[in-house]
Parts: sequence; structure tokens; C-alpha cells
Amino acid sequence: MNITQRDKNVLLAGITFVVGYLLFFFVAEPIYKKQIKADDSIKNKVQFIQKYYEILNQKAYYQEKENANRSTHTSLARRFLKEKQTGLAAASLQKLIESFSAGTVTIERTKVEKAKYMEGLLAVPIEISIRSNLKSLSMFLMRIENNEKFLIIEEFQSRRINKTDPEEIQTRLVITGFIQTLEIQGAKTI
Repeated sequence: MNITQRDKNVLLAGITFVVGYLLFFFVAEPIYKKQIKADDSIKNKVQFIQKYYEILNQKAYYQEKENANRSTHTSLARRFLKEKQTGLAAASLQKLIESFSAGTVTIERTKVEKAKYMEGLLAVPIEISIRSNLKSLSMFLMRIENNEKFLIIEEFQSRRINKTDPEEIQTRLVITGFIQTLEIQGAKTI
């Protein structure tokens, strides 16, 4: 076969093109794609490390938040009665009320009522009847209001007992203290 110089050049150009095409698609392109994946992987790892260091740099912030949460938890724990059983909590509340009455009012009768849930918290109500004058009663109520324990007066009934001395009154109060126990779903009262 006689191949002319021109045909040799065309054949050489075709073979060169086919070899270049095969090298590009089977060698260069896979290496290029592999390099892009490696770059993306490195970029993702760098972003992860940067976020990690951002979080580490906020360690003081999170420690502050943890300390604030602890102090809030401690102050809330002081607002509730410490006892977990309702009977012991009622006795503790009764003792607290008797300490408030010292020197101000005379407690005539005390009755522990059935514990109940109020707004999801376990409430321990105590009904007391006291005898006092208006000034002593206001002092007694102020002591209840200003105590660190979370106490509420649910009922308040007062009446004059002495026609000659209008200052002398008898008052019936229902004072409620709370135990730091949340209501269980489905439970209504204890």
C-alpha cells in the first residue's frame, strides 16, 4: 500500500486526536474530578474546624449560662417547700405560719386541707382562723407576702367579733404553699 504524505499526516493527526481524546476522558478528567472532591472535602473539614473553634471560643458564654441556670434553679428551690410528701409539707407550712403569727395575731384553729394541683404545681393549702386587730393582721399578711417561700392567700374572710371594740376582728384565711412537683398527665388531685 502506498500512502501519500498527506494521508500519513491525516492519519497521524487522527491518531493523535484519538489518543488525546482518550487521555483526556480516561486520565485527565478523573484526576480533575478527584481533585475537586478532595478540595471540597478539605473545605468542609476546614469549615467544621472553624465552627468547632467558634464553639470552643464561646465556652465562657456557655459556662456563664450554666452558672445563671444553677442560680435560677437554687432560687426557685428556695421558693418551694422542701418536703416532697404533702403531709410533711403541710406541717412545715403550718410551722412557718405560726412563726409569722408570733407577736402579731392569735391562731385559734388550723386545718390542713386536701392537696391539689394548681397550674401544674402541687399545692398544699392550710385554713387558719385568727383573732387580731387591723394593725396586727396587716403585719401578719405583710410577713406572708414578703417571705421567700411562694405562698398565696386563696381565701380571706374577716368579720368583727366585738361590738364595743371595732378593731378586734376574726379572720379566716386559706394559705397555700407549693411543692416543686409537677402534675403528672391524667392525675387530678392527690
